[in-house]
Amino acid sequence: MSYAGRRLLLVLPMLFGMSFLIFALMRLVPGDPAVAVLGFKATPEAVRALRETFHLDAPWPAQYARWLAGALRGDLGVDFRQNEPIGAMILARLPVTVELTALATACAVLVGVPLGLLGGARRGGGADRASLAVGLVGVSIPDFWLGIILILLLSLGARLLPSSGFVPLTEDPVANLRHLALPALTLATSRAAVLGRLTRAAVLDTVHRGYVRCARAKGLRERAVLWRHVLPNAAIPIVTVVGLQVGYMLGGAIVVETIFALPGVGRMTLDAVLERNYPVVQSAVLVIGALFMLVNLATDLLYGVLDPRIRLR
Repeated sequence: MSYAGRRLLLVLPMLFGMSFLIFALMRLVPGDPAVAVLGFKATPEAVRALRETFHLDAPWPAQYARWLAGALRGDLGVDFRQNEPIGAMILARLPVTVELTALATACAVLVGVPLGLLGGARRGGGADRASLAVGLVGVSIPDFWLGIILILLLSLGARLLPSSGFVPLTEDPVANLRHLALPALTLATSRAAVLGRLTRAAVLDTVHRGYVRCARAKGLRERAVLWRHVLPNAAIPIVTVVGLQVGYMLGGAIVVETIFALPGVGRMTLDAVLERNYPVVQSAVLVIGALFMLVNLATDLLYGVLDPRIRLR
């Protein structure tokens, strides 16, 4: 079997296990979702009718089998509160989360990799100390605190960027980037710090290898040595961390989307958790988890491109 085929087969049992874990964890949360949905209208008759309508009165194994069978067909169920198809709700909000994650990933890579490369190439120098300091500060700042500070400084104070809302990219690209600038910066800061520290470590492990000394002995400029010989050979751990950080950002989007009032899947999931809306939480987490696994699959396939020896294992 091919390298890509083996990696693809590993995704299937992971998806199944994740779906079971999501379903079980939601059932362990105390309280009755029917009562939470009905609120002050939660009479015994109304609660019984809602539980029967959404099959909440069935045993857990039957509920899980029904939900999993529907998910395999592409039917993620119906929202308790709005009585809308959950698949349509996720598809309407997924572009916001994906665009935010992609923009934050680009910012993290464009800042973290060069910073770590310069620090690793000049260990102990000014660039190295600066990269370590930036990395330490970036890792130490929580996303929710940084988001609030950026709103106070750049939105309410300087009035440079909007503090909330969203404009689709297809309607107005400039307004879209303005609305996503602060959320993306918030989400990217700590990830850029992690990526910079990892890049520095990978470069330090590579920069004194024999082929790097040979390239320098040939008279190549230091910039050419770093970009042509050091960075490509340090790429696998960097790609690994980038793939993991993309998954973390998909999950961390819940906090950022809530702070900046973005209509993404993360904010929808948080609202559903507060409302104890089982089907929405299960389906949204399943979709986010599946995207995380696809990113890891793409990372594994990229390993084979960067180092063909991996495909032979």
